[in-house]
Amino acid sequence: MVIAVLLFLIPINAYAYLDPGTGSFIVQLIIAAIAGVSFSLKIYWHKIKTKFLPFLSKFFKREKNGK
Repeated sequence: MVIAVLLFLIPINAYAYLDPGTGSFIVQLIIAAIAGVSFSLKIYWHKIKTKFLPFLSKFFKREKNGK
């Protein structure tokens, strides 16, 4: 087990080539992840709000005089 861990931790020259398209693909993955999370939040916002609003209202109380 120790030998296997050491083989992964010791840097070895890979002589690998990263295609310029790889950077574009990573950027697309990040944008898609952000879009997916925001769309999911949009769909489930009511459930999230009703679950956490009573909890958050304890910390952020409004004044009763209308301000």
